[in-house]
Amino acid sequence: MKILTVAILLSIPLRAIAQQPATQEQIQRVISYAQTYREKLPSLECDEAMISQRVKRGKVNWEVKIKATLRELRDEREPGGFRDEYIFKSVDGRRAKPHFKSPYFVYNVFANSLGIGDKPLPACFTYSSTTLDEGRTLEFNIDSKPGPRDPSCTKIPDDYHKMMLIDVASGAVRRVERHISPEYAQETLEIPNVAIDYAPQKLDEETFWLPVRFEASDLTVEGRMIATYSNFHRYLGVAKILP
Repeated sequence: MKILTVAILLSIPLRAIAQQPATQEQIQRVISYAQTYREKLPSLECDEAMISQRVKRGKVNWEVKIKATLRELRDEREPGGFRDEYIFKSVDGRRAKPHFKSPYFVYNVFANSLGIGDKPLPACFTYSSTTLDEGRTLEFNIDSKPGPRDPSCTKIPDDYHKMMLIDVASGAVRRVERHISPEYAQETLEIPNVAIDYAPQKLDEETFWLPVRFEASDLTVEGRMIATYSNFHRYLGVAKILP
């Protein structure tokens, strides 16, 4: 089982749509939304259904279906401010054993899906945008800057691309896609291709736009994973009965 993390530092269908340089107001609004989102999102628990696949020459030749309870717990020691905790329920319809095999497994999706840094990095990235749906949706793109870059950008791959679909009225992020080269991904144990869809979910009286579908693929190692999330609720810990 190949286990990889998703560290979406700053997260694509490519379309022939005219892109304009993003304004400072747009950039700051996206950064502020991501910061507020991560500050306010509480520890939560949800059901996760995963399909782990090995794909060779476009055909799936090994597939494992996994069901689990995912706990996304606030942890300031983690770079994204959260950590994953899994309780695996079943594998291919049977009760999950403590150790099982799957072709491709990705974690830390919630923790890192919206991280874009705490300030613009014009020395490392170009920011562009265009409006869709008659102005209702903003397509916001972040790309690694071509050509010679500042020494502070050495950890950023040359072909980094991240696209975010943002609801203009609320500022909520509806979809994130991120791409890096397979070569860089292999060196860093990262994922070359990532796509995450968000939808509004109620946690008690508050509504958050949470990941509801995630897809990652790395055809270099012939792996693909698709996950869906449901039944969200706040995680308040496990009650312990004292002796």
